[in-house]
Amino acid sequence: MTDRPKETDGWPFVSADGKELWFTRWHRGTPGIFRSKMAAGTWQKPELILSQFAAEPSLDTEGNLYFAHHFFRKGKMIEADLYFARKR
Repeated sequence: MTDRPKETDGWPFVSADGKELWFTRWHRGTPGIFRSKMAAGTWQKPELILSQFAAEPSLDTEGNLYFAHHFFRKGKMIEADLYFARKR
């Protein structure tokens, strides 16, 4: 889909309390949102939160997630929409 390396990480966001690091990582050929939690002074192994064209995460003060959803055609991004996911 794209020629981005699988190791590409970016668009980091650290929660207000400094305990969560959210970022975009290429996953199965598309951007996905990952989260790493801080425990005992060390960032833990990142976990996949949203896959397939989700990127550029940020949180509000209530922990709700905002992110971009990208649409690709022939390996080229043609559109991006903003989405919101309410914290349960």
